Amino acid sequence: MRIPTLLVAAVTVFTVTACQASGTTSPQPAEPETALRLAETNEYETLNPLEYTFSITSKFYDSLVAVGGDGLEPELATEMPVSNADLTEWTVHLRDGVTFSDGSAFDADDVVAAYQAVLDPATASPLRGNYELVNSVRASDSSTVVFDLATPYAGFPVLLTLGIPAAETVGGSILDSPLAREPVGTGPYTLTNWQQGTSMTLTARDDYWAGKPLIEQIYIGFVSDENARAQRLLSGDFDGAQLSPLVANQLNGQQGLEIFVNPSGDYRGITLPESQPIFQDPNVRIALNLGTDRQTMVDGILAGHGQAISTPITPSFGEAYDPDAAFGYDPQQAAALLDAAGWTLGSDGVRGKDGVRFSFELMYFAEDTVRRDLAQAFASDMAKLGIEVQLLAVDRPQAKQKIETTAFVFGGGDVPYDPDTQLYTTVHSSFAAFDPDDPYSNASQYRNPAVDALLDQARREADPNLRNADYRQLQTLLIADPASVTVFALDHTYVARGLDQYSPIEHVVEPHEHGIAWGPWWNVASWR
Repeated sequence: MRIPTLLVAAVTVFTVTACQASGTTSPQPAEPETALRLAETNEYETLNPLEYTFSITSKFYDSLVAVGGDGLEPELATEMPVSNADLTEWTVHLRDGVTFSDGSAFDADDVVAAYQAVLDPATASPLRGNYELVNSVRASDSSTVVFDLATPYAGFPVLLTLGIPAAETVGGSILDSPLAREPVGTGPYTLTNWQQGTSMTLTARDDYWAGKPLIEQIYIGFVSDENARAQRLLSGDFDGAQLSPLVANQLNGQQGLEIFVNPSGDYRGITLPESQPIFQDPNVRIALNLGTDRQTMVDGILAGHGQAISTPITPSFGEAYDPDAAFGYDPQQAAALLDAAGWTLGSDGVRGKDGVRFSFELMYFAEDTVRRDLAQAFASDMAKLGIEVQLLAVDRPQAKQKIETTAFVFGGGDVPYDPDTQLYTTVHSSFAAFDPDDPYSNASQYRNPAVDALLDQARREADPNLRNADYRQLQTLLIADPASVTVFALDHTYVARGLDQYSPIEHVVEPHEHGIAWGPWWNVASWR
């Protein structure tokens, strides 16, 4: 897939005063001339690649296949994987001369150990659900790995984006793994300092197989408050950060700062857990969708940096995306559906049925301004329909504890390079039963046999045109029987200075993951 170059423009809405936040000081590590200082929203919970893909772990760990400017491309593999005729066996040939950061040599045994660890329930990897169709992974020789699948899967190359640690470092539960704090990978950088709660420093490897990176040091400061990140960017403490669209627009053009926008497969929506009886009627779910003013949210919350969507397939998927599979904003029709379902307005302005008020809690991550604003806008839209939404700011552990029974402003997108990753774990009934080790998969507990059948059929289809047709049909089914209220796809917005001295600075379609591992810095190891 060719990723088009984007022409990025933004209008500064108002001026943010350039001043140092009170009481804050920027740690000043000894910096080589070629260094970056970046502000990250949240401190990383772990650096273990068996827990997260597409995060900062990509700076420590290479994968068999990686994201490139034109889509997926080989990294530790010498070429893209090759399948047999029925898509049940995939062969990967590995690069020679690659070493880990501890000096040990990379070979097929490391790949086998990584994938077997993810598949092992004892590891408790949250990625396991993505790999359950893998029957076995084996090394046919030191530079060749063969994956045997339980069923045909045309989208298998996207599963080869797992970071590969040294074999001797994996095994046992990820909760006890030293990789959480001590990465050992084949990637371009090593971790040389981590001040918990404050900062992290990455240093380029002299012996990196693709050549030592020009940027010798990356200093990452953890600044959870967005206003503080913006102020410290303006004051020169940092060279770049990921910011919400509204704030990014405000900083564009100030103090040498520029906005940088990447398209993504990332989207936001509202889960409607079936464990709550009020969400079990599909006509009620349709009503909630019709009563959501998506375009106003895109224009306001995202400052136009996004698209209104009604299913998890975003425009970044090209021919698999069906622009006609969409809910319009029709609060009158929404109200009529609620009336027909027996939910009538009470004297307090809230609908009720059989003595039950149409009222529910909606969780959102407290530090995420986009999710907060979406929650508030959705609650306002629902109030116009006579539905009471009680907003609940939570942290991540709280969300995991309550998501089985509580609506949640979720973020999806996973890997935007094959539609299967966007849909299978989100709406396939095999993920409907709540799993505390994988709480975000199919968080609405959605079950639809027709959707299951099409998802499985698309996995078996080698012809990309036929696969795209399957996914377009799936979107039609998800409009007739929605699993959730999918609201918008996001363009990811970043602000940085000084990028004109490096090349190549390229746009790329991003996954759900964002932050300073992405944006204009996604290919920092290749800058020259």
